[in-house]
Amino acid sequence: MKKPEVRPIFVLALILSAFLVCVRGNPAWAQGQGGPHLVLKGQIHDFRDVIEGQVLEHTFEVANQGDRALEIERVKPDCSCSVADFDARIPPNGVGRIKVRIDTKGFDGPERWVVKVFSNDPTWREAALDLRANVKPILTLSGTAVIFKGEKTAGMTREVEISTGLDRPLILTPQQFTLSGKVTYSLLEIEKERRYRVTFQDVSGKRENYRGFLKLKTNFAEKPEVTIWIIGRFEN
Repeated sequence: MKKPEVRPIFVLALILSAFLVCVRGNPAWAQGQGGPHLVLKGQIHDFRDVIEGQVLEHTFEVANQGDRALEIERVKPDCSCSVADFDARIPPNGVGRIKVRIDTKGFDGPERWVVKVFSNDPTWREAALDLRANVKPILTLSGTAVIFKGEKTAGMTREVEISTGLDRPLILTPQQFTLSGKVTYSLLEIEKERRYRVTFQDVSGKRENYRGFLKLKTNFAEKPEVTIWIIGRFEN
């Protein structure tokens, strides 16, 4: 039996059809057909060394290299510590801006924040902005609380050291103390205008628990006070 003849033109049509399917699935084809095209002029910004509590700001430039308006639909920071303002509509061949602000309060050491950008670019619906910094603490405490516990015996002591890594003198002065009659404290400068030691001593001699604090005033506007909690937990 004679096999049916496969016409060359039919084979060519199949090849062409498959080629068009592949090309139309390629983002470059979509860009070539016209539309918005988002281009970030730098996705990473490093603030390098900053001081804790400092508010950081950086503006990213966003270009539209397409032939239709680029719509920035949403800009979403990854934490509540950062916010962003942005140009919602960027015309063809235009440049817009995304301004990011970060509050570094509570951060310490190498940090990274990511801001997601959602747009109507068919080839890049979700882009990411990357911000980095090394946050240096204004003050370093060996502990934020001291605990007296165990069988009740007056005379127990606890210590907390406070220091600064900044190139500025540190001055600490007592501001408020809530455990008079139960605990005493002394503030000693162990490195001039750089490092201090606070020593606490239990003096109550009573079988009762307590909780209070010592508040120290600093000369740093970025961190005007330090609070050390004092807790007593004793066996009856």
